[in-house]
Amino acid sequence: MCNGFCDSILRVDLSAGSIETVHPGADFFRMYLGGGTVGSYFLLKETGHDTDPLSKDNILTIAPGIATGAAVSGVSRCSVTALSPLTNMVADSQAGGNIGPMIKRAGFDAIVIKGKAASLSYILIDGGTVSIADASVLSGKNVLEAREVLRQKHGNKNVSIIQCGPAGEKMVRFANIMADGNDAFGRTGLGAVMGSKNLRAVVVKGAGDVTFADPDALKELGKAGAKRLSGSGFPETLRKYGTPGVVKFQAEGGNFATHNYSRGSHPDYMKLDGSTFEPQIGAGTTTCYGCVVSCRKRVKASAPYELTDALGGPEFETLGLLGSNLDVTDAAAVAKANELCNKYGIDTITMGCIAGYLFECLEKGLISQADTDGKAIGFGDPDGLFWLIEAVAQRRGIGDLCAEGFEALIRKFGEHTRPFAVHVKGSGLAVHMPQVKPSLAIMYAVCPIGPDHMSSEHDWLLASKSEASMGLGIMGQEDAPSTSSNKVRMTAYSQIYYSILDSLALCMFPWGPGSLFTYRDLEDLVRFSTGWQMTLWELMKVGERRINMMRRINAKRGFTKEHDVLPERLFEPFVDGPSKGRHVDREAFIRMREEYYGFMGWDERDGNPTRGKLIELGLDWTL
Repeated sequence: MCNGFCDSILRVDLSAGSIETVHPGADFFRMYLGGGTVGSYFLLKETGHDTDPLSKDNILTIAPGIATGAAVSGVSRCSVTALSPLTNMVADSQAGGNIGPMIKRAGFDAIVIKGKAASLSYILIDGGTVSIADASVLSGKNVLEAREVLRQKHGNKNVSIIQCGPAGEKMVRFANIMADGNDAFGRTGLGAVMGSKNLRAVVVKGAGDVTFADPDALKELGKAGAKRLSGSGFPETLRKYGTPGVVKFQAEGGNFATHNYSRGSHPDYMKLDGSTFEPQIGAGTTTCYGCVVSCRKRVKASAPYELTDALGGPEFETLGLLGSNLDVTDAAAVAKANELCNKYGIDTITMGCIAGYLFECLEKGLISQADTDGKAIGFGDPDGLFWLIEAVAQRRGIGDLCAEGFEALIRKFGEHTRPFAVHVKGSGLAVHMPQVKPSLAIMYAVCPIGPDHMSSEHDWLLASKSEASMGLGIMGQEDAPSTSSNKVRMTAYSQIYYSILDSLALCMFPWGPGSLFTYRDLEDLVRFSTGWQMTLWELMKVGERRINMMRRINAKRGFTKEHDVLPERLFEPFVDGPSKGRHVDREAFIRMREEYYGFMGWDERDGNPTRGKLIELGLDWTL
């Protein structure tokens, strides 16, 4: 009997209409654990250097982890992995909710999908029974409408649904996959991958139990996490206000992207803080399976904008990129923009970055109103933003061009507009600012999935000597602006740790350094789930394995250190606000990047894993 994992991976070939289950064995799961590590395995095995992300040959993997299904806070996430149509690199995204536990309860460790259906379809997983069904009735329906149709047909009990939305159907290159309405697999265009496969949804019905090695010990671990919530700082704030509760803190530190990333804070930032708008439009809280943090906040209103409580409220990133970054400071307006994106299945971060580029080009007279279909849009205009989101979702006019991403826009409007396209490798930046957090200057440049703010710990980790830092071998204490070698060490080591979390499909809010659970708790979680005596050393090697696999995928596709660069805007000093004068120091950035390659054991000539590093990690099969 297997504990924690089912030893069953579902393989679906949409072109052939074939369905099979493979059983790779316990060694496979100890080597790769789950999540994006398993997804990267199939990409490396079954795609080539020239595989088009929107072709039938792309491999889409949906994978929880070996502990998923345990009633412990933060143990409910799930990863989706494929080649990205936005960046042409590896794409890996995580979401919480119920989809991960439901896949495990249905008896599978992962769902691996290739091919393209002849017509719009969905996959139905009802326990061990799997079928491919006609989805023509879902065509063009928004996320809520499609979910309702599927619920009426398959029930609402023990059911979880992921879908690409109408934006994915139209292959908007930054389309999300939406799970159960308000959980988003975002950033990298995974919804477009589903759309390219004529796959509108995956419906999972799971009524079985997940077997664990020591279920009683897991229950005690869950109770321990719940007891630690009071007085925990960040997790307790999340419980009260969700991620919107950190807007004040971040904005006052100059870490809140404003006016297309040209400033670090907006004068009206408090209007976007959760403590301000929660009493006005708050509509309660939902939580992921088994989690006491309950950070997901709902909103609802009838005026000035009608808001449903069925699609989730705006998170911190959305309040920044669709809010302050566009000079929109009415929280209800940002909530409406967030609702539209979720309804269609569009990434809010990329949408905010694309809009910021357009608005600044208009502001500077580099493009005209005629270029935006005669529509007057710009900074501080919520209605114009709503219009643009609809245009992107429907691929109408300027929206069709925006749906192709930054480089398509620059080709159309000219190289002189490039300075206002704030992206790395085609993916828009998160709201956290490398000008204020030097570690993110490295991570935005080198991260295999693009400029991600959740792939490493931020600079606060070195602010004090603590077990959270020293437990990862990061010694010393330094101010946030430091660009020392120790800051690079912190970035590299915490990236490896975060990669463990993504391999185990754990949430960083309870499991990040210094949160509800410790590194020893992580070892216990694996032991109680599987019976394996995995040490933090072995787990760190899995995290490192995932990063190197992803970097190897990108290397095969032609990416090198020459692509590990930042947009010019980041090197320009802020002219005002709490982060006035702050900028990314160009020389320090280059030095830190080179040191990072050294810490990771990569070839400093091209920034990619060496033969020796791949062999060390058991990845010689990728050579």
